[in-house]
Amino acid sequence: MSKLAKHCYQLIPLLALLLLAAPAAAQRVVQSINSNWLFRKDSLALNPSQVVAAAGWMPISLPHTWNATDVLDDEPGYYRGGGWYRKTLFVPAGWQRRAVYLRFEGANQEAEVYVNGQLAGRHAGGYTAFSVPISKLLVFSNNAPTTAEVVVKLTNRYNPAIPPLTADFTFYGGIYRDAYVVAAEPVHFDLSNYASSGVFVTTPAVSAEAASVAVRGALANESASSRQLLVRTQLLDHAGRVVARQQSRLTLRAGERREFRQALPALRRPHLWAPGDPYLYQAVSQVVDARQNTVLDEVRNPVGLRWFRFEAATGFFLNSERAAAQAHWHQPAPGLPQPGQRPARCPGRARRAAT
Repeated sequence: MSKLAKHCYQLIPLLALLLLAAPAAAQRVVQSINSNWLFRKDSLALNPSQVVAAAGWMPISLPHTWNATDVLDDEPGYYRGGGWYRKTLFVPAGWQRRAVYLRFEGANQEAEVYVNGQLAGRHAGGYTAFSVPISKLLVFSNNAPTTAEVVVKLTNRYNPAIPPLTADFTFYGGIYRDAYVVAAEPVHFDLSNYASSGVFVTTPAVSAEAASVAVRGALANESASSRQLLVRTQLLDHAGRVVARQQSRLTLRAGERREFRQALPALRRPHLWAPGDPYLYQAVSQVVDARQNTVLDEVRNPVGLRWFRFEAATGFFLNSERAAAQAHWHQPAPGLPQPGQRPARCPGRARRAAT
């Protein structure tokens, strides 16, 4: 590595720290942590401290799979075993008072996440996102920024307890989706709700004349005191105009988690979503401190209003008009065959690598 390249590489963590600290006034920070990981394919019998001290780590960026080139070798099948990932996370000083989570959009298929040598969380299943809270594992000194060593232990071994057990595609091992660090105020929409934003929007009834929109989710109070809160939701049209709103008031005790539901007023003559006119509304949900009228957390969800039905004789209908139903490509990922591309094959071997 040249001196210039080494110098630039050393600047990356500092720049990342500045980027993380920049939106400190925002309610929720969601920052990609895809870059500057290290990987090694190794035995899972080792503990995290032993693996960190071992040699042979290779630099990678996420998304990543250790099976990307298996189709090109002469070995039958593909590797199903263990792998390790590690990364130094740079944490701003202001996050001492925040709820901090790591969010993984996909890691196949049994994961253990360690922060500073301590287990932060486990997840089983390669096709669902997951998040782990790490606030209590971060170590700060006074009001200075800090670093955290993140280690992910992962395996795509055959496990009869984790479906699917067989398929016509490869069970790619690795952190094959994006990863993020999320920092929120102590009072926030629940970040432990299956790695979601904490807010869910449904459209119970839609027609050309009217549409109803419902919002549900949960609030979490990770502060040390009871809080009086407002949950505000506004539905915005494509131009940003408010077309419907709803508000709920509640008191949340310290350490409490509570669900909420809101039904917005019916929307008259809605602008419907269709393939030729993919019109979207936006539902903006906020947690507000009722005493100070300050926004503590905010989640934005796109909302498309449409209805559909299937009929055995005539097929699929969208918004009362007949439409073609198309297939969806399963699990496209960087470095792997994409729709319209043929998987690479070894000469004389009919091995298949599909996502």
